[in-house]
Amino acid sequence: MAVDDVPRVERVTAATFYELDVATRPANWPEPERRSPERAGPWCARMRHFIDTDADGCWVADQDGDVVGVAAAVRRGHLWFLSTLAVLPGLQARGLGRQLLDAALTYGPADAPGMICSSNDPRAVRRYRLAGFDLHPAMVAYGAVSRSVIPILAGVREGGADDVELLDQIDRATRGYGHGADHELLLASHPLRIYERGSSRGYAYLHLSGGAHLLAASDQASAATVLWAALEHSDPSTPFGFNNITAEQAWAVDVALAAGMEIHNRGFVALRSMAPPTPYIPSGDFL
Repeated sequence: MAVDDVPRVERVTAATFYELDVATRPANWPEPERRSPERAGPWCARMRHFIDTDADGCWVADQDGDVVGVAAAVRRGHLWFLSTLAVLPGLQARGLGRQLLDAALTYGPADAPGMICSSNDPRAVRRYRLAGFDLHPAMVAYGAVSRSVIPILAGVREGGADDVELLDQIDRATRGYGHGADHELLLASHPLRIYERGSSRGYAYLHLSGGAHLLAASDQASAATVLWAALEHSDPSTPFGFNNITAEQAWAVDVALAAGMEIHNRGFVALRSMAPPTPYIPSGDFL
């Protein structure tokens, strides 16, 4: 993938993920929305970032001179993860997704620790399992959160660029490797909350609508505290969701239920050569 491909790659992923959201939307959820120009800008910035840091993991499928599929794999230390895999809806089930995933998997040893946040598309799930990943069923929490249920959050503060080393220390303790250069991009697009009390600490990057985009902590109590801080960021009148919650993150389910949110099954966290990180809620983009 070249930097010049990024606008076309963005359009491929926008079309692919919109069609998937339409096909898999629970009946009582709002209609999916297409990716807006405001969201497309940060998406393109993320892909350019990965081309800069992990060019050998970024691939496109080309047909008649146009981009019709994409895969982006990233390595942080020995940890490999898949940030994006998409094929235009009209060209799926023809082997392009498998070829793109096979290319992305060459970006690192076959036995290296690996992570993928998978949709519940049966074709994608099949590809990941055949590639050697263990499938951990995931949940999404959905609903509006009343301010009356949010506890007092002593020890929580806003984070910034001066906290990157602390964030990587927490990352290394939970998933083995820091996010490194990704923090700069995350800080530019997501509010950050940090909890510190003695040796207990945690952080969460926040979805703009509320909830955790990425969360890691030293212990479950710290994780629950920063998750509450992420829920506090939401509009109490507007339902929202956060996902990639596996059974190992029961503390997150407990927080969501205490906040009055619903729990639904949705997708998988696929892991290779590693135990599920905990307490941890991965970002689908940065894992």
